[in-house]
Amino acid sequence: MRVVCWNVRSLRDDARGVAAFLRAQDPDVVLIQEAPRLLLWRWSCARLARRSGLRRVVGGAPAAGNLLLVSDRVRVVHACAVRLPKRPGLHRRGAVTARLEVGGRSLTVLGTHLDLDPVARLDSVRRLRALHLPGPLLVAADVNEPAGGPAWQALSAGLVDAGAECGPTFPRHAPTRRIDGVFVDPASSVLAVRRPDPGPVTDHLPLVLDLA
Repeated sequence: MRVVCWNVRSLRDDARGVAAFLRAQDPDVVLIQEAPRLLLWRWSCARLARRSGLRRVVGGAPAAGNLLLVSDRVRVVHACAVRLPKRPGLHRRGAVTARLEVGGRSLTVLGTHLDLDPVARLDSVRRLRALHLPGPLLVAADVNEPAGGPAWQALSAGLVDAGAECGPTFPRHAPTRRIDGVFVDPASSVLAVRRPDPGPVTDHLPLVLDLA
């Protein structure tokens, strides 16, 4: 199973380029951060899915800009958007969650984009991990914090940091910070993790993960 985690900056840079990259990866599951969530968000998210050869499952405005796309190889058992409490002076945050079946095996996924404020960021993580989602669990996130920080550790608790050797993910043109992560159940078999450069189509580098 191939999973992509990627912040696409609301498709403001090159929506066609984002879709072309996703189509070329042939993923099973795509967890997007900063998907369109304002005017015409439904149309924009649906167009991204169509151009990528994928299906939109849940997300967009109801999930505060998080989005889940899947291929036709994936059966969606259950999916929902999560909206976290609005904090004064900060963007509303949220997440997408889903129980998926791929090749007869079940997997729960959680995708989120965390706060810039460190106190709010850690509170968001605690609320999301308190959802007690059934395993095996895969979490994909723009953590907005360097690896090893308090929110990073809380989000990945009990999971394996699959992208630990991939290097920095932001900014794309000259990456210096690893703020995007994919965390998987210890029982999962990670075959490969890549951090390809899709070109100037957004400001983050994606993570592409292959699971047995």
